[in-house]
Amino acid sequence: MTAGVIHTIRCDQTIDGEQCNQEWYAPLPMANHRELRAHLRKRGWRRKRDGRDLCPDHAQETAR
Repeated sequence: MTAGVIHTIRCDQTIDGEQCNQEWYAPLPMANHRELRAHLRKRGWRRKRDGRDLCPDHAQETAR
């Protein structure tokens, strides 16, 4: 039996001290982080300059 790595990302947005619980994972093996980031961008996820990852809902809110 072999084990693989499932890349998972979680939204880093906090609202009133509570962190967003949205997360997403890559359904297919990704060769590297860049491939995963490109896949996430297509689905609306955004990485901020401060290193936070935002789900599609929060990425739209902060873009305004």
